[in-house]
Amino acid sequence: MCGIAGVIDPQSSDLGVDLARMLQRLVHRGPDGEGRHIEPERSVALGMRRLSIIDLEGGWQPIWNEDNTICVVFNGEIYNYVELREELRRGGHRFRTQSDTEVLVHLYEEFGEQMTSRLRGMFAFCILDKRSGSLFLARDHFGQKPLYFTRSGNRFAFASELKALLMLPWVDRELDKDAFLDFVAWLSLPPPRTHFRSIRKLSAGSSMRISLAEPACEPHRYWRYGLEAEPDLTDIDSAVAELDRTLTESVAVHLRADVPVGVLLSGGLDSRAVLAFAQARQGGKAKSFSVGFGADDSELIGAARTARELGSEHHELELRADDFANSFDRVVSLLDEPIGDPACFALLRLCEFARGHVKVLLSGEGSDEILAGYEGRYAGMMTTMSRSRSIRLLAPILPTPAVHASASRWERLLHRAGSSPATEAVQLRIEGLPGDIRKPRVMNHEQLAALRQRMVSLGETVFRSQRDELSSLLVLDVEWQLAESLLQKADKMSMGASMELRTPILDIEVAKVAARIPSGLKLRAGGPGKYVLRKLLAKKLGDPLDRPKLGFPVPLRQWFVGPLRDRIEDELLSSNSFVSGRLGNARLRAAWQDFIAGWDGGRLFYSLWSYEKWQRSLQAPVRAAA
Repeated sequence: MCGIAGVIDPQSSDLGVDLARMLQRLVHRGPDGEGRHIEPERSVALGMRRLSIIDLEGGWQPIWNEDNTICVVFNGEIYNYVELREELRRGGHRFRTQSDTEVLVHLYEEFGEQMTSRLRGMFAFCILDKRSGSLFLARDHFGQKPLYFTRSGNRFAFASELKALLMLPWVDRELDKDAFLDFVAWLSLPPPRTHFRSIRKLSAGSSMRISLAEPACEPHRYWRYGLEAEPDLTDIDSAVAELDRTLTESVAVHLRADVPVGVLLSGGLDSRAVLAFAQARQGGKAKSFSVGFGADDSELIGAARTARELGSEHHELELRADDFANSFDRVVSLLDEPIGDPACFALLRLCEFARGHVKVLLSGEGSDEILAGYEGRYAGMMTTMSRSRSIRLLAPILPTPAVHASASRWERLLHRAGSSPATEAVQLRIEGLPGDIRKPRVMNHEQLAALRQRMVSLGETVFRSQRDELSSLLVLDVEWQLAESLLQKADKMSMGASMELRTPILDIEVAKVAARIPSGLKLRAGGPGKYVLRKLLAKKLGDPLDRPKLGFPVPLRQWFVGPLRDRIEDELLSSNSFVSGRLGNARLRAAWQDFIAGWDGGRLFYSLWSYEKWQRSLQAPVRAAA
């Protein structure tokens, strides 16, 4: 587990200094040491910061093949590295270490770019191929590990975090002003967009080859999650059996480490499942960690109950408003870009707390997106989309909706009648979020009209029809919400605490099984989501666990109208704030008064406050490495 960076720059006077500045911004990702490879004659430099997890003594990077023509810098874990190493060794490859990293160079020798099809893990890596004079970069199937890149003429750079790229003087820091509207509407940006015009994210399941002589950026999608094929696990017993088999195997390989491993435990179903499988594998010796916000916190109560039932060594952390205030600037800095999820704070503090006991944590992330856990949202979206199919038949005789995109129910119906299913799915993702066009408290007519055009554009690029409506919604969430919000939060907060966070439910083999299960066994009509997972746990533990999904419910209202109110009003609602200038101070203050009076707008103001802090952080001077 590391932070990686690299640069191609024929104009640089000192590639070593450029690389050092980038790596200095990644120290938190790898506090255990650093590795570099610099070739001035090829104008290329690669480096990494290491968090030692596997082969603590021998796994230092860059790692080379036998004749020193191929090397790799790597962020992540390859969980099937033991099996791959034995296969490659039988094929004649010679290994110098016991690390998972070394598998990558030999896989590349054997399979070239097709190597990604053999990997079971989370990863972002760069391979330098001296023979072809090129770099090969790849990001894992679901996007658990981030990878940013930028190009200007014959210069190219990549890094695990965007802030490292900003250390290069030639990187354009101009903001993509239109991205602000996407953020307010959806709380994260769809790939490959970032808030900087010149910087992109490599999308999940993508790779690209970069010539050292002419560094053009042309990403290639080597894998996409899809639910087009008809499912074959159509009865509940066979679905439960296959899910049981793959989860058992996945947790076993996710526990591979040369350092202590624990489990991130909430009061819900997913982490309960992970802990149950980990306990079975470790013989009842698992450590579990949970966070809450007071003695009556239902998440702490539920997590403690699960820990008692499963017999883990349990540790709890309670947080208060002053903890939030003291951590907020650090959260914003670690994220690189704003993400409107207040659980970032809780996850960072819990990882920092757990770091005193373990160096790796397992979490239940990904279950909701591949097994349909957001039952209320999915059921509501499918009901609306079903109605829309009938309305579209009347579209030729209905009047044209107003250009100004009124929020009235009649105007929304007219827009829906003329929208494609793809545009509608993207629009429905907004509902319940700050940009909800049904209650546009902070957007003016021009912004709402622009947002409607943006929904059409996004529908064409991020939505793919699958075998049924639920499957289409799951794939949309996997590629956008999961990859660019939830997994970014998980990576940036855990690595900010120099902690590795692994997600065994989001294993590629588990996902393949999930793809074979029909929608009716994931989300039952009128019933809870993740039905097949509930049945599996009921079989293993005798308890389906019907507690509602909460995550880490930060008490935003209690804190924002209480101890943090003055700070928010000073920083966010002032007439000279960036957010106030974009949305209008009067409109923003009116929404704030609605919130004070009882409107459930805590997540809106968390998101806008985090964006404001991020904007201010861009103006702060950055200390370069010596």
